Amino acid sequence: MGRHLCIALLILLAGCQHRAADLQKADVAPLHAGATVHLRVLHAINPRFPSMTPEQLRMMLDTTRKTVKQNFNVDIEFDGIHESSVTDLFARLPQPLMDEVRKEIYDFKHGKGNRDRLIDSIYTSLKQRNTRLGDALLFARPYLPGKLKPDSLESLSALLAQVMLERLDNWRNLKAADGQPVIDDTPYNEWIYWDALGYAELPYDIVISNQLIASVEYADIDVHSALRGGVSVGTTSYSRNNRFAAFSFWSTFPFLDTSAYTRELRGGETYTPEEAAQLSGAYLAHEIGHLLFQFNHPFGQQACAMNPAQMLHFRAWRDHLDATACAIGSRPEMMPGAMPVYFSAHLKEIGNMH
Repeated sequence: MGRHLCIALLILLAGCQHRAADLQKADVAPLHAGATVHLRVLHAINPRFPSMTPEQLRMMLDTTRKTVKQNFNVDIEFDGIHESSVTDLFARLPQPLMDEVRKEIYDFKHGKGNRDRLIDSIYTSLKQRNTRLGDALLFARPYLPGKLKPDSLESLSALLAQVMLERLDNWRNLKAADGQPVIDDTPYNEWIYWDALGYAELPYDIVISNQLIASVEYADIDVHSALRGGVSVGTTSYSRNNRFAAFSFWSTFPFLDTSAYTRELRGGETYTPEEAAQLSGAYLAHEIGHLLFQFNHPFGQQACAMNPAQMLHFRAWRDHLDATACAIGSRPEMMPGAMPVYFSAHLKEIGNMH
C-alpha cells in the first residue's frame, strides 16, 4: 500500500530525487506466477499503540497467503515471525544514513516545510510513475475538497499538497493510550526512515509494525497517501540484503485504531479484532504484488488487488476484488516489471560503511 500504501518499487529515495544520475536499476527480475516463495517476517512493536496478538498475526498472514494465491497464483510460506521493538529496529539505521535522508523531510513538527517544493515533489512523483490524470481523478475525486476540478497533473499536485497538510493536522491531534499525541518527537512516524531500512542490515522480507506512519516528504508522494494526510499503510522499498532487492513494511495501526478520525477515513467501517487481522492480511497481498512482481498501481480499477484502497476503506477494497477481471498482464500496470527496483548508489555506499 502505500509509500504510501505501496510506493511501487520506484525507489527515488531521499536526496536522490534531484540526483537522477545517482539512481541505479537493481539487477533482479520480477517473479512469475506458479512459484513458491518463502518470506522472512519481523513484527516491530511500539508499546504506545494497540498491537496484534500472536493469534491475530497468524490469521493475518494466513489471509495474505490466500489472497496472494487467488490474485497472483503464487504460494507464499512465511518462515516464522521474529519480534523486535520499533526502537531496536531503528537502531539498525546508521546515523549518517539518517542524517542524509532527513534532508527530504517536510518538517511539519517545527513549521519549517517548503510548500512550493512539496508541490513540485508531488508533481515529479506523479510523472515518474506515469500517473494518468483521468485515472488519478477517478480514484481521488470523491475525497478532494469543494468542487475544484484539476485539469492537469500540476494543478492536481497543488491540491494534493493542500489536502495532505490539512489532514495531517488531524493525525497530530490524535492521542495514544498514554494520553500523549500519536505523533511525538520520536522519528518513528517518519516514512522516509522506514524506507531507508533496506540500506542498512535488514534480514527480513516483510516488516510488520503497529506504528502509525504519517509524515510529509519531498520525495515519493503518491495520490492515496496524500489524500490520507501522509499516512502510509505499507511501502515496498529497496533492500541490499534481499533476493528481491526489496522488502515491504506494513503498518497495522489503520486497522487497529478505534479513534473517530480513523473511522471517518474508513468511511464508517468498524472492525472486530478478527476482521481487522483478515483485512490487514488481504491488503498486505497488495504490497507483496509490488515485492514479487514489481507491479504498478492501476488507479480506480477496483477489481485489481494492486489498486490502492480509497482512503482507509479496507472492507470495500476487499469486497471489490475480482482476480478474473484483473489478471496478470491484463493492464500495463499489471505487467511484471512495470515498476522495477531502483536504488540510490550514494545511500547504498553509506549503508555499506556501517
